Amino acid sequence: MKKVNLFVILLLFVASGLFAQNEIKPAKFENVSWHEVVLIDFKPGTIERAKEIIELYKAAGAAAQVPGPETHWFMTGEYNMMLIWTMKGGPADMEWRRSPDGVKWWSEFIRQQGSKEAAKVLQKEYTSLIQKATSYITRKEL
Repeated sequence: MKKVNLFVILLLFVASGLFAQNEIKPAKFENVSWHEVVLIDFKPGTIERAKEIIELYKAAGAAAQVPGPETHWFMTGEYNMMLIWTMKGGPADMEWRRSPDGVKWWSEFIRQQGSKEAAKVLQKEYTSLIQKATSYITRKEL
């Protein structure tokens, strides 16, 4: 039994020496881009109206020179649409309650809709078309 205990202690000593040689240092991800992915399932019969409103959102983004998401329409599965926004500042983009781009987009959307109230009504309508949604943060190796 003493030989087994001595062997285990010796093995742990050697192993700890190996780890000490490779000091662990903080490291950020390199050569990656960060993205917010949103999956949306619209209520039955509402996709065409959702597309009309999305076109208005895109127009406001283009006028405000704010990049919009990449849009994918699913042909199978439980969701209808996937939106992918590139997070220019990486995960730090999540620190904003209202980002500068978001403020620019919202201001232009209000201008295009004629009033803040009209913009809010349209957003409320769009939200009412959604049955369920979920979102993820992803990173893409470049």
